[in-house]
Amino acid sequence: LNGRLEPGEYFTLGLPEPVGRAVETAANMGGRAFTAHPKIDSHTNFLCGWGWKSRITAKAVEIKLWEWDDDWNERGSREYVMEGCEAAPHDFGVTAKWYVMIQNRLGIDPLPFLAGVKGAGECLISQPEQPLLVHLIPRATNAALEPTQTKPPAPVVATGPLASFEIHTALAHDGPPLRDGDDVSARALDDWVTVYTAGWDALSPGVFLGEWGASAAWPFPIATELTPDFNNIPRTLLWMYQINSKTGEVKREPAPGCDDLCIDHPHVSPLYEGKRECRYVYASLSNEVQVSGPPLGYVRIDLKTGELQKWYASNRSFCEEPVIVPKRDGQSETDAWLIGLVADHSAKHPRGISRLVVLDCDAIDKGPVVSIRLNNRIPHGLHGTFVRSKYTLDFRNC
Repeated sequence: LNGRLEPGEYFTLGLPEPVGRAVETAANMGGRAFTAHPKIDSHTNFLCGWGWKSRITAKAVEIKLWEWDDDWNERGSREYVMEGCEAAPHDFGVTAKWYVMIQNRLGIDPLPFLAGVKGAGECLISQPEQPLLVHLIPRATNAALEPTQTKPPAPVVATGPLASFEIHTALAHDGPPLRDGDDVSARALDDWVTVYTAGWDALSPGVFLGEWGASAAWPFPIATELTPDFNNIPRTLLWMYQINSKTGEVKREPAPGCDDLCIDHPHVSPLYEGKRECRYVYASLSNEVQVSGPPLGYVRIDLKTGELQKWYASNRSFCEEPVIVPKRDGQSETDAWLIGLVADHSAKHPRGISRLVVLDCDAIDKGPVVSIRLNNRIPHGLHGTFVRSKYTLDFRNC
């Protein structure tokens, strides 16, 4: 790809050619979409990403996964069709052996969108009566293959729980969870895959994100008429999945220490992406009382013991997604910085003023070591990724 997405690919409705291409062109449907969550695999230092095309009438999603080295040379790719899927997954995980994707059960009604009477999100239909599916897709560069293996394992599709919805993948690794200790068998390391993901504790039937509609009138000033009512929105937890790649068994439970938390946008140190020894997950934190709410601080979660380190910003301050940046010449997992944007609202600045905060990952509870106040409110945005300078593209000649 040379750092850019391939042009000319199209969104297919599953219709025969040339009818499908003509319909899609007339509907002004674009090409393959690309993930908002690329990963840098710590085993190979390859940048892993994926794109997809939806075949709505065929109820399938065509997925292509790529891996690139530091010089943007493609080191491997794999194609995969997610059958029975109308809406592509949002995030994924990378282990030494697998790409891990969780398929939420959403249907789609494209006609109101094509007619211009509904937005794309309003055309998604929740299907909580159908079980979530976990897809284990063999890596295009499988560093875990035994010397005697001539080809990668077959993909695995495992059936998960009902009424579940997963959104952001914090970590995936081969083997059972770190909580189980270091004394695990070679068979367990080979058979099991563990995934930590932010997801809802409930999924209601009907229009997806229907709970996020504007709230009823409040007896006090609010920032905008579109402010949602968090009393109606499901809580987001950090869940721990265990998937047996041989039997298809799936276990799901809150990650250690997370039973009472409401969190989102979880991340790990990029030096530990995909490794079982990864111990800490960092996330935005809403509260510790089992209810939904906006992000008000940051938390470090110990996946081994469940111990938490928490920091809350000031009153009427809201925190964006954290980005974890390893310290130069750092020797341990916590030798890193947590960087995030915080929007502070006050009577003087009712629409908010942003500041950039930097927290030491070894002492999240001590708060920012640096807080840089900006002159304006940075609009709410998602999904930052730290990359080393060697990954930086030179756009001057583009």
